[in-house]
Amino acid sequence: MKKVAAADIVIFGGGIAGLWLLNRLRQTGLSVILFESGSLGGGQTHKAQGIIHGGMKYALQGVLTADSQAMSEMPERWRQCLLGKGEIDLSAVPILSSQHYLWAPTKFGSKLAGFFAGAALTSKVEALPTEKYPTVFQHPAFKGEVYSLDEIVIDVPILVRELVKANQDAVFKIEPLCDEELKFDDHGRLVSATVYMAGKSIEVTAQQFIFTAGAGNEVIIKKLKHDEVAMQRRPLHMVMVKTPFNYPLYAHCLGLGARPRVTITTHHTQDGSTIWYLGGQLAEDGIDKNSTAQIHAARQELQALFPWLNFEEAEFASFMIDRAEPKQKGGMKPETSFTKVIENITIAWPTKLALAPKLAEEILQQIQAAPITPHLFDVRELRSWPMPPLARPVWEDVFCKSVA
Repeated sequence: MKKVAAADIVIFGGGIAGLWLLNRLRQTGLSVILFESGSLGGGQTHKAQGIIHGGMKYALQGVLTADSQAMSEMPERWRQCLLGKGEIDLSAVPILSSQHYLWAPTKFGSKLAGFFAGAALTSKVEALPTEKYPTVFQHPAFKGEVYSLDEIVIDVPILVRELVKANQDAVFKIEPLCDEELKFDDHGRLVSATVYMAGKSIEVTAQQFIFTAGAGNEVIIKKLKHDEVAMQRRPLHMVMVKTPFNYPLYAHCLGLGARPRVTITTHHTQDGSTIWYLGGQLAEDGIDKNSTAQIHAARQELQALFPWLNFEEAEFASFMIDRAEPKQKGGMKPETSFTKVIENITIAWPTKLALAPKLAEEILQQIQAAPITPHLFDVRELRSWPMPPLARPVWEDVFCKSVA
């Protein structure tokens, strides 16, 4: 006899989007189940730098873009949650830095200086006196300028842990979803999905199915063959540096283009080592380089930007990220979060860590527009199924392989 389970809503994908949405939906009294085939936060979420962007990094040419406007409300929304006063209580999540910085190795040009002076009137940007610079820029060899941005940097691994904490009874590990196990009715509605784990299977039914699985959304997209939703992958070649010094830094370096020359965040391993995590244009330009070439480029860049620091004893590592997103014309970067409803299926990407609350709000509004009456469901058949493990931070995997 086939084993069955049911819920009001089933979510596929246990990254930031799925976990944030799980919390919000359960607050409304709906019965929700989340399935994850890997580790929680183990896809794009744990490879994020943890910056809650306010959009200023997308305005580096002196113009407020659609990107920057879409992001502008996010830092305050997250800040309320981190204070325990927002839509989700994240008061146990550490703030790695209460502000992010923007620095230029030389003085700003007149156009950008005027733009940032204007932005400062909105309290989004603050020109800093030298004594308030991050410690690494207080060296006399630094000849540039530093601005403080209204952005925070959070501990992503602990964020994932906190989002899971109150929902352990609703999160289950499965093997990768197979499109042959998705059953539709004659109207194109998804009736059920059969999931598998360690030789067990169960058929799960729901009123709504939501896919927030990043690259895993490709399963449902290929099955639906719908003209208005497709996926693209945009790679990044990230670099991590285990530094021989302890200078915490959370900053974008202003370059000549519309993207930061390099974006640096700082993280600490379990053994207390300091890790600089490098993204920005460096990561974008490195997608055609092998690891050796990318590390060489990163070493040169850091030595050019910080000539007073010695990177000879630093340990470098690099890895590729595939950012899975809604397909854009010319493969460009999406400007905001994305949702598409097809019958009782929602396909969604936050596109950026900071936009997870916005994405969840959009989906909540869609569900409320076609109200679901909460039901009590028998999920006893799932009680023996394991919960997915929490993903380890990528810097732990690389630099602390022997640590359990």
